[in-house]
Amino acid sequence: MTETIETPKPATPPVPAPAQPPAPATVVKEDKTLPVEKSKPAPAQRPIRPEVRPHAFVVMPFGKKKGGDGSLYDFNAIYKTLIKPALEEAGFEAFRADEETTSGDILTDMFQELLLADLCICDLSIDNANVYYELGIRHAFRRRGVVHIQAGRAYMPFDIFNVRTLPYHITPEGVPDPAFIKADIQAIARMTRDTWASDRDAVHSPIFNLLTGLREPERRALRTPLATGFWREYNEWQQRVTIAQRQKRIGDILLLTEEIQNPLIKEEAIGEAGRALSNMGRNELALAQYRKGLEVNSGNQTFRREEAFNLNRLGRVDEAIVKIESLLNDFPNDSEAISYLGRIYKEMWTHSWKRINDKAKRIKTAFDSYHWLIRATDIYMRGFHFDLNNTYPGVNALTLSTIAVHLADKFDDKQDPDPDISRIREKLPELRGALIFALEEEADSDNADYWTLISLAELRVLTADNTSSVVRAYRKALTASRRNIFYLNTSLAQLEMLKALGMRDQYVQVGINTIKEEIARTNGDEPVQSPQKGGAKKKSSSNASSGSGRAFLFTGYMVDYAGKDKKTFPADKEKEIRQDIREKLESFNLGSEDRAFVAGLSAGSEIIFAELCVEMGIKVKAFLPLPEAAYIREFVSPGGDQWVDRFYKIRNHHLVEEQYQVENVGPPKNGDDLYERNNRWALYSSLGKGIDKVRLISLCNIHGDVPKDRDAQLVKHMMDLMREIGGSIEQISTAKYVHRIIDNVLERLMDEGKEKYNQTSIRKRKK
Repeated sequence: MTETIETPKPATPPVPAPAQPPAPATVVKEDKTLPVEKSKPAPAQRPIRPEVRPHAFVVMPFGKKKGGDGSLYDFNAIYKTLIKPALEEAGFEAFRADEETTSGDILTDMFQELLLADLCICDLSIDNANVYYELGIRHAFRRRGVVHIQAGRAYMPFDIFNVRTLPYHITPEGVPDPAFIKADIQAIARMTRDTWASDRDAVHSPIFNLLTGLREPERRALRTPLATGFWREYNEWQQRVTIAQRQKRIGDILLLTEEIQNPLIKEEAIGEAGRALSNMGRNELALAQYRKGLEVNSGNQTFRREEAFNLNRLGRVDEAIVKIESLLNDFPNDSEAISYLGRIYKEMWTHSWKRINDKAKRIKTAFDSYHWLIRATDIYMRGFHFDLNNTYPGVNALTLSTIAVHLADKFDDKQDPDPDISRIREKLPELRGALIFALEEEADSDNADYWTLISLAELRVLTADNTSSVVRAYRKALTASRRNIFYLNTSLAQLEMLKALGMRDQYVQVGINTIKEEIARTNGDEPVQSPQKGGAKKKSSSNASSGSGRAFLFTGYMVDYAGKDKKTFPADKEKEIRQDIREKLESFNLGSEDRAFVAGLSAGSEIIFAELCVEMGIKVKAFLPLPEAAYIREFVSPGGDQWVDRFYKIRNHHLVEEQYQVENVGPPKNGDDLYERNNRWALYSSLGKGIDKVRLISLCNIHGDVPKDRDAQLVKHMMDLMREIGGSIEQISTAKYVHRIIDNVLERLMDEGKEKYNQTSIRKRKK
């Protein structure tokens, strides 16, 4: 029996948000020679993803100290039994400088925590020079996110006597008073929650309250590379994401970014992840990342700009214009934001004519709608004038100006020319000369990037006297493209726009040929994608880069084996279950562009699913939580040697690609579950084609509470993840097979009972 479960779909697929923290689970080590310890069953209320908590740095003395009146304070006990539990109850990850376990300079790491933590809680119970010094640094550089507490003192130092300080209770031995500890924990937790939840414009620092003209530094300015321990997480993350971007592994990027814990690193990581996803053509996922970033820092200028860019790429033009104009109201000289606004108006112009098949009519329509062309040109020129070192808006202004003059020469009234076009014609030689000089100088640098080199190539298309110089310029640019298909499609789209308008056909065509040859080399046997028409820009313009295919994600039970907690997949019913999975796949009329994803290749339904997919010519990506030997021992061997043989056979198939979790995305964070993380990794990887094209096929029989069997827990977890992000689930129920076995057993027991009853009756009659 199969049923389709549809869950509500959001307007854009969200990047999954953090939930409540999970119970700790055993992390499997990579050592293949050791037995794998199974993770503990999840509790009924276990969240479907781990929480990334805000960071709280505790400023206080260490060890046992005496106050001015001789009273004793055991600050280690105060931290462990009062402050840390209160912060954790408030939803923070508590940290004190003496808890740093990585190698590095403890002083610089402490400064990074002090300056960049989401919240600092400072214990002012005694006059301690280090505490006052650190508190002064926090007050001077950060305007909010400070909580003050103290115990036993009747007065506060003059400079902070008017700062609200929360008292707590200790015994004469200097430890938290058991009679008050619960109330004190609640009070500190409440105060930290309220401080954190207060308005983002609220000021907690007395320095920022008094000096109203003081501006908080950008958090990037507070970074020191000497704090190697503090930045280790970011450096490791960046390396993995760079590899994932080059190999187009979207799931890696989403998973790794979700797991970042450090607040500043989170902001940096979201920015890089957004750029990576946008360059991969996944604008809906990039938009979700940037909106997550704005939750971390609503004033981030780049995030606001990129939010508008990706809205425009998704066709939500009015929203994009509102966002960009709001940004420009706050930052009128933002050259990049101005360029984005120019791009929006340019696309409004191209949309008016690009779908017209008749060439003559298309070119005439392009002229008739030139008011949008003029608007876009003027906006690009404005952006270039604000920052002459940013040649991107200048090249776009030159291209559109050349197009405007080209169209005017064909259709404008020679006796009464349009004054706007005359103005553009007059400025064109000066603009051309300035850009040629600037771009040639930049291109000679060893650090010249793709966008600089491709801008010079596009300039050659418009100005060169021979095609050889155009070809050379494009080939030089291609050396910096790193075979990024989205960069290439963007540049191809610019040339296709010029070709559609009949401009410098010979020069345009050699540029098109050069890029198409590179795309063919990059794609191998894959067909060249048709780009959307657009202009030179520093973003991918392709929204359909992932093709028209669909993604089929699978989750299902292992085959029953001796010692399995619950019988869910009778071994003798494999033929029937295989047929059910086959029929479900066949119902979708699978094509060569479709892809399959599975969170494992365990004995049972996962191997069956992979076998069926390759029979139908569908490529399969399998995500394994353990190294191969450990995985086979844990998830394949229990089913019997025949399943091990089938594992190797499917693993070696040319259509199957396996990915190993620790190797690709590193080990899980503390408190995360290795196997649930693997589910998230597989699910996020399937989102490359868009959530609307993903179907989860689930072989299960789940009703009511969380099952106790680990196998069933992981199946339910995958289904819960899919529901959370608004995906569609196709469920294949195993109930009929399990119930049939139970019915057969009951029938056999009844037959045996009847036989015994009959034999007893015969014996009685004989007596």
